[in-house]
Amino acid sequence: MKKVSIGTAVALAAMAAAVTVSLTYLYAMERFNSKVADVNERQAMYAKLNEIDQKVRQDAVGTLDETALKDGICEGYVAGLGDANAQYLSAERYRILQQGSAEENIGVGVRTIQDEDGNMEVVEVLPGSSAEEAGIRNGDVIVAVDGSEVIRITYGEALTRLSGAAGSEITLRILRTGEQEVERDGKTVTEEVTEPLEFTLERRAYEDSSIDWDIINGNVGCITVGSFTEETAQEVEEAVSALQEQGVCGIVLDLRGNTSGSVAHMVEAFQQFLPAGNVAQYVNSSEETVVEFTAGSQRLALPLAVVADDTTYGAAEVMAAAMRDGKAAVLVGAATAGAASRQETLPLSDGSAVILTVGYYVDAQGNSLYGQGVAPDREVELSILQKQVLLRGMLDPREDPQMQTAVTALIEQGAQVQQVPGTEEQQAPSQTSGSDSAEE
Repeated sequence: MKKVSIGTAVALAAMAAAVTVSLTYLYAMERFNSKVADVNERQAMYAKLNEIDQKVRQDAVGTLDETALKDGICEGYVAGLGDANAQYLSAERYRILQQGSAEENIGVGVRTIQDEDGNMEVVEVLPGSSAEEAGIRNGDVIVAVDGSEVIRITYGEALTRLSGAAGSEITLRILRTGEQEVERDGKTVTEEVTEPLEFTLERRAYEDSSIDWDIINGNVGCITVGSFTEETAQEVEEAVSALQEQGVCGIVLDLRGNTSGSVAHMVEAFQQFLPAGNVAQYVNSSEETVVEFTAGSQRLALPLAVVADDTTYGAAEVMAAAMRDGKAAVLVGAATAGAASRQETLPLSDGSAVILTVGYYVDAQGNSLYGQGVAPDREVELSILQKQVLLRGMLDPREDPQMQTAVTALIEQGAQVQQVPGTEEQQAPSQTSGSDSAEE
């Protein structure tokens, strides 16, 4: 072994130290320059805003509303982030949002979809709601909310405005299409007519369910999950109990059209469906993967399938990915919306707040769900007509290719389905599937 002199060793150590110091210095300088550039950009932004303010106060006619001006500046800043989920909430809007987010559902009591023109088509009027009392019907199209056109304020903002403080009022401008008989050339013909209507409704509490359940194909349980709320866990427990009493041989979870709710409520409600281990994780602003929720090992002892598509958003996407990756269910349908991001509402000192995206959810392999969505195990597309009928809640499960593929997946897991997709045959129910059926 060749010996190294003390002098050489000292020289090498000095060189290593010098290299380390140089690298540290370069890194520090890079960070410093980055921060200086950031400070300079901020100063330029504030200087420009100050210049605009001076011009307005010097030359603009009319009286300035300082509160509206401040809120407008804040809204513009958040809009400049380029994040569709980020919002600035004025103190008044934040107060209304908090009141509307209580355990009760407060609003006018309608479910809507966005139509091809960007307006709000009513697909369900909830029982006991002010909308039902006023005579709003399925098929009515809401085109303006309190004088603001839906296509201008966006569909999402219009949805937010439907909710609010109990006792407050909201005015909806609606287009209603119907038929009338008219005389033409001595003949009576039926023509389609569109009638403009206006309703002023009181926001108030109404009953709503986040899920629906049914039995399809003779003895298959189907739970349609519209959203994830504080009540979902209790509703799922009751649905599963009822389905088991009916002796179902398997369960299909339908997540299509699920666009709202929190991951926390999802995990709470579907613990017995989710695979054991990590079920919700996201990457934060520091590019760290944070495990947000896990599930236990107690699972429902029934074959499971999940149906999702491009109308499956947010928390429902996290659920679909967890079920697929954990082999807890076969995922059927189409790729989800790719909107699974984590938002936080951050209160500000004056009572206002900002909603910011603080993370993007990822699947078990670390692939981002945001922008990409969740790919199904079995891809099945609906026709345009089938999609339109499904959005309005009118697609028969027997004529739904995605639902029937999910039933086939249950059969492949051992479920003794009475009505096999594509046939009229009914198999004799097994000991495990029970002998009762909700369908005659």
